[in-house]
Amino acid sequence: MGVRRTYQFPLSRYPAVRIVLLMIAGILLHEYYKPALHFSLILFTLLCLIFGWVEWKVQQSSTSAFPKLCISLFLLLIVSFGVFRNALHFVQETPLIIKLIQVSDWEPVFVTGSIASISTTSSGKERWDVAVSETKINHLNSNLTFKARVLADEAAGEATLGDKVSFSGTIIPISEKRNPLDFDYKAYLHSQGISAQFKLDSLHQAQPNSNPAEWMWWRERALELVDKNFDAQTSPIAKALLVGYKQELDSESKTAFARAGLSHIMAVSGLHVGFIIAPFWIIIPYFWTKKHGSKIGLILLILILFSYAGITGFSPSVMRASVMAGFLTYGKLFHKINDSINLTAAAALVLLIINPSQLFDIGFQLSFSAVLIILLILPVIQNLLPYWVRVRWYSKPLMVVIVSLVVQFGLYPLQVYYFGEISLVSPIANALFVPFLGIVVPLSLLALFITAIIPAAGFVLNYPSYIFLGWMSDFVNMAAEWDWAWTTASLNNNLIFILWLFLILGIAAWHTSALRWKLTASFLATACLMTSLSAIHSLKPATLRVTFFDVGQGDAALLHTPNDKYILIDAGVWSPGYNSGKSVIIPHLKSAGIQKLDAIILSHPHADHIGGILELMNSIPIDVIYNSGYEYDSNLYQTYLKSAAEKSIPVQPLVSGDSLALDPSMLFLVLGPDGNMYNSDPNEHSIVLNVIYGESEFLFTGNAGEDQEERLVHAYNHLLDTDLLKVGHHGSRTSSGSVFLSTVTPEIAVVSLAERNRFRHPHREALNRLYRTDAQLLFTSRERALIFESDGKSIQRIHW
Repeated sequence: MGVRRTYQFPLSRYPAVRIVLLMIAGILLHEYYKPALHFSLILFTLLCLIFGWVEWKVQQSSTSAFPKLCISLFLLLIVSFGVFRNALHFVQETPLIIKLIQVSDWEPVFVTGSIASISTTSSGKERWDVAVSETKINHLNSNLTFKARVLADEAAGEATLGDKVSFSGTIIPISEKRNPLDFDYKAYLHSQGISAQFKLDSLHQAQPNSNPAEWMWWRERALELVDKNFDAQTSPIAKALLVGYKQELDSESKTAFARAGLSHIMAVSGLHVGFIIAPFWIIIPYFWTKKHGSKIGLILLILILFSYAGITGFSPSVMRASVMAGFLTYGKLFHKINDSINLTAAAALVLLIINPSQLFDIGFQLSFSAVLIILLILPVIQNLLPYWVRVRWYSKPLMVVIVSLVVQFGLYPLQVYYFGEISLVSPIANALFVPFLGIVVPLSLLALFITAIIPAAGFVLNYPSYIFLGWMSDFVNMAAEWDWAWTTASLNNNLIFILWLFLILGIAAWHTSALRWKLTASFLATACLMTSLSAIHSLKPATLRVTFFDVGQGDAALLHTPNDKYILIDAGVWSPGYNSGKSVIIPHLKSAGIQKLDAIILSHPHADHIGGILELMNSIPIDVIYNSGYEYDSNLYQTYLKSAAEKSIPVQPLVSGDSLALDPSMLFLVLGPDGNMYNSDPNEHSIVLNVIYGESEFLFTGNAGEDQEERLVHAYNHLLDTDLLKVGHHGSRTSSGSVFLSTVTPEIAVVSLAERNRFRHPHREALNRLYRTDAQLLFTSRERALIFESDGKSIQRIHW
């Protein structure tokens, strides 16, 4: 009886897969350990020399050890190349003019360049992305080209896409990530190749682009033709769908498409490139019949892909899809082994060699993951379908639904990690619309060419696409309003990515018994590890986590209690077109998977403490709102009271002596206000809250001034001693009195304020008094958001 051999994965069939995985390992190693460029270069060079010597020894010797050593060295060489390539990418010298801009915040600047895109901010103000060709700062002239974002509301409507513009402006600092789960705007601009940000003060010249030798000219003409063939409702969608120009889509439309599960059709990518080259694939057999036909076909393919990429602005998604399509079509033209998985890996390898930072791009991760999931799982599902189903008329829409479900299932961890939302209506939406896009996209692109020659004929040819996009827009807007169409979710353990990987591979290898059971065992082992870690974590002492948001010149702090209660103390700032609820707090709650606030405590009714309350009430369930009971004559204050009544959210005033039963493991003691009216200043009637967890105490003082501090010392002298003090009134001169601080004796003092504020907080006198306490003094203006965690014995700062 023969011995059963164990299964060996055929790595030789997938050389590109093996190489790209090793390349990724090298990039990640550099990202984690950050070795210097010279070290990476020496290591790579040394391995090259050793590999060359061993390869020579292989040719000279018959010893079996040398070939194995050669293979191992080759694998290490690829990893070291990944380290070196990423190191090289990160040490590229920053040009002098960019360095000067980065240290010249709020300085005047004169700029000349071309408008590459026009969009609007969330508040509806116009902004441009400009390819800068000339810059003047402080008598320094530079002709270095770079890309800049321009806040151009002062010249709204005075220039169009592609125009050559000259303007005087102000250098605006690019905001960094200020809160732990915020959108990283600076990193986003960097990923788009944008190096600077200006505010346009005066537009001197706007000259239309009349140079057909530039891709921008063709892109501008294509967008103008789209406007001719579609109306105001469908034109922004058509521009995104056909040309990859999403700047005219407002945030509500983008959110609606995401919740309907159709956001992928708004990003010109593999789907669109597939529609473009589909006619080319039909005529590939014709090239086989001609001498040099395959070479001619390859040249024609490259021209098609390059032209479409140029019209779409050479977006990363189109470039990814074009590289992938080029590899696949090359294999078919030249009768090569057309292994889709291997070719996908080869496309990824090429892109990572060009720009290794793409590995951390959301689009790169989602697009390649989606393709690989389809290639791995779809064949298994297709084989499970009965033959009679595959030959029926409904097989194609059924496969669209299946593909949508497969992709949504496979990308679940990534979607939750990055977006915190999952579309439940996606399979229906994709089945209704994606099959028709294979007709709509080529038809609309053909109609654009005809419209350029005979506008009436082009419009008639495009009319079915116009009707289709109108229906799709109506459906998307309707689906986004359905409560069941989408849901929020969160990841509690990043090991779910490994678990999901074993699950995907296990499904893909279901017909290979030996590999199937190995992957099943790996899946179960990962699940056991996750369960064990969760059990170990549950044995640790429960903690209280306090996050002081950086909301600028205002206050907002989120408490996550040991029994998983979420309490918000103050709601940040409000100003025309902006509030902290929409911009800071709600995005954080969604990203953290927080479904409800158990309480909101508003220390007093000023707009820098209740600024986000309306947005919060409209976005997330709230059990109760506590306030100081001080009646205040402001529209924001009166509106939130009215809105709370309409939504049946109880609003309860607090007075000293109250205690809040929000978490049985904690004490929430109200020390102020005392219910008396001392003056007309709401600050002096702020809620002062003592939060006690075990031996740890946190004192929140709102905007209490010295008068209220004196009353607190008189009434609660023995209870004021605390570990962490939220400093009153943003460090103003009229708060943080000496007597009060000598009674409180904090170990940590947190001041919430904006670095640039018209009140000139923090005041020097208040700072001097705070420094004399020997407390660790921390400012959100400098440190950004601050997170502290207590196990009931001590308080630790959590760095993010």
